[in-house]
Amino acid sequence: MTGIKNKKKTLAAIFITFGVSTLAATILFPVLAHIFLAPEGKYMMRGIPEHYKGVMLGLFLASFPLAQFLTGPLMGDYSDKKGRKGVFLLSVILESFGYFLCALSIHLGFLSLLFLGRIITGLAAGNTSVCLATIVDLSESDKQKVRYFGIGSAVIGLMFVLGPLLGGQLSSIFKDPILTLAMPMWLGAVCAVFNIFVLIFFFTETKTTFCEHPFDVLGSIHNIQQAFRIGQVRDLYLMYFFFLFGWNMIYQFLPAFLVGNFHMDIFLVGVFGAVFGCIWIVGTLIMQKISSYVKNMQKLVFFSLVCISMAVIVAAFATQVYLFSLGIGLVVLFSGGIWPIFTAAISKSAEQSMQGKILALSQSIQSFSMMLAPLAGGFFLHQHGAMPFVLTAISSLFAAGVLLRSSKRVFMFSEK
Repeated sequence: MTGIKNKKKTLAAIFITFGVSTLAATILFPVLAHIFLAPEGKYMMRGIPEHYKGVMLGLFLASFPLAQFLTGPLMGDYSDKKGRKGVFLLSVILESFGYFLCALSIHLGFLSLLFLGRIITGLAAGNTSVCLATIVDLSESDKQKVRYFGIGSAVIGLMFVLGPLLGGQLSSIFKDPILTLAMPMWLGAVCAVFNIFVLIFFFTETKTTFCEHPFDVLGSIHNIQQAFRIGQVRDLYLMYFFFLFGWNMIYQFLPAFLVGNFHMDIFLVGVFGAVFGCIWIVGTLIMQKISSYVKNMQKLVFFSLVCISMAVIVAAFATQVYLFSLGIGLVVLFSGGIWPIFTAAISKSAEQSMQGKILALSQSIQSFSMMLAPLAGGFFLHQHGAMPFVLTAISSLFAAGVLLRSSKRVFMFSEK
């Protein structure tokens, strides 16, 4: 691909696609607790015993990453062989259909249809690995790669802002509870359709050399096996898994904690999520600034993981909103800072022609952690609301422990 103008347009299209995929998770942030945990099954959980509701919420949250886990490697692998654009278009069309089914399920009151729509959006979100591989295609050095991944992290933060804020705002302007709960899904469908046109008119194919490795239908399972079998990068993937497991645990159960412990309504939950999205962006920007001066970021990542663990314990047992906000705010700040560092380190572990496959491997780990986190959290949620937060603290300490004992300097980046 040639031309600075085309490169800028393609980067813009990629970040929009990345953002819309992230929006699929964040826009439902304000309404999920009310759908699944409302007293006496007020909306869609009629006839479900109270102690099963947390489990059902966990299953619903796990359905998205489970689907993403299955398609991420397939999309990354296929894009290495045939190019990026076709994969993007197919996935975003599928995403718009999934949103439509989710919205329709609220109007019809069919819980099974809601699960189906969520699974479809998860299948489409497998394009995240292709987004990351395309960023690598456009990167001319390790440092530029870190910067572009940093922009991607900032896009995630922006969606953490816009998703909950828009979902909360839209859900608060209608008196009809059905319209209230369905509006975030309808907005997601509109955004996905817009994304289709962005890709058609702005994206220029970035894959110029095609990989000849065999196509792997069971890529997700083999990726997990491979990640923990390769000696030189095993520690990196272990750290990444524990970091993501903790982050997904706390983020996905944050609405339930806010509703259960502080009795927040949909609007306030949305505002809460938006504020933390801003903090994620700040954390990314701060770490971007630091990374431009620091060559070995091992100690910085270790310090961040320990701080995440300590801050989340403060939040877990806080009885005042301000103390809880302080603890979670620090968790989000450090998490937003180190995510692009992990992603860049994983990309660096493979040759250029294999970026779709290696980043699909990282996507498999991310989806696997996203799948396990809500299942574990949902199981413990009815026992004590703070348990998902305690599990986050333990998981972050495990990641820090792996980094401490590792003799490999995996967070080293060169200028060229």
